[in-house]
Amino acid sequence: MKGIIIGGGIIGLSIARSLLKEGYSLTIIDKDRIGRGASWAAGGMLAPQSEGLDKGAFLDLCIKSRDMYRVFIEEIEEETGVKTGYWESGIICPAFSDDEADMLKKKLDVYISEGLTGKWLNRKELEEIYSPLGSNVLGGVLYDKDGQVDSRAVLKALVASVKDLKAEVVENCKVISIEQKNGSFTGVKTEKGDIYGDFCVVCAGAWSGQLLSIPVYPIKGEMLAINQDVKRLNKIFYSRKAYIIPRKDKTRIVIGATEENVGFKDGNTVKGVKKLLDGLIETFPNMKNREIVEIWYGYRPATPDLLPVLGKTYVENLYIATGHYRNGILLAPVTTKLLTDLIINGKENQYTEIFSYKRVVG
Repeated sequence: MKGIIIGGGIIGLSIARSLLKEGYSLTIIDKDRIGRGASWAAGGMLAPQSEGLDKGAFLDLCIKSRDMYRVFIEEIEEETGVKTGYWESGIICPAFSDDEADMLKKKLDVYISEGLTGKWLNRKELEEIYSPLGSNVLGGVLYDKDGQVDSRAVLKALVASVKDLKAEVVENCKVISIEQKNGSFTGVKTEKGDIYGDFCVVCAGAWSGQLLSIPVYPIKGEMLAINQDVKRLNKIFYSRKAYIIPRKDKTRIVIGATEENVGFKDGNTVKGVKKLLDGLIETFPNMKNREIVEIWYGYRPATPDLLPVLGKTYVENLYIATGHYRNGILLAPVTTKLLTDLIINGKENQYTEIFSYKRVVG
């Protein structure tokens, strides 16, 4: 069977890799270079608990995907020889006030009651991990199972994988429309010509709403990176002020991320960069003299309820996997499994039913 994947981010590439390994013929179409969209801009945290997700189906989905990550990454690294920076580093959520400490402790209690792990660390215990801390840091929660990948390294590995598996890649090509006949998918019309297939998966991130009548819109995020130093930070610090991500290869520390509903407005802003730097310095005042090595931005794909849209669409043999918002990197393994199983076996899963497009359309 011949399939088409629209979107070459971590979701589209992961699904493509899975289907190619099952013997499908695939064309991957991207409006830019594959692997260089929102996924390239992402921090790469695998952080369902640190994000403070409420208990329920979405938390369950995220935990499931986090638990799949080690095998997912080991397979990709073995296939390609590309190191992805996967690191079960643990993530610390610091508290800057008594009220914030109480909130974090209550969330921790909920997770413990759900059989998940984590523990409260006082300021002295945090200082044993990294110091000096900002004067307002009272303590924090350590979620030892949360971690990270270097999103750019993962994308490089996935691009190498799909090319090795003989995917046809059509880059710098805008999809004009998705074609159907009698309610069934037939192909896509692009600015470089028509491409036909037996099925299609729309993984176009924040641009998915331009291709389908499904409300997906961009939330812009600004980020920056600073250089590492001799004294290595070995845990992510993730708070309402900023998240601070030391890379496993010691090359940089990534700082993120702002959130703005400003459409596809290009560029970094003084306001956004200042917010990130203020959050960094309030957490680690000694980092104020670090060199800034890069500044960038990207667009998270959001839906009205900030939850993903997964599975079938209103057109037969046309599928969707988008709206992952802040958790696209985290959800790549489980999204890949759900869509691969659905395409091959035609059977719905509880998650493709819960996160169906039907909940976000009239």
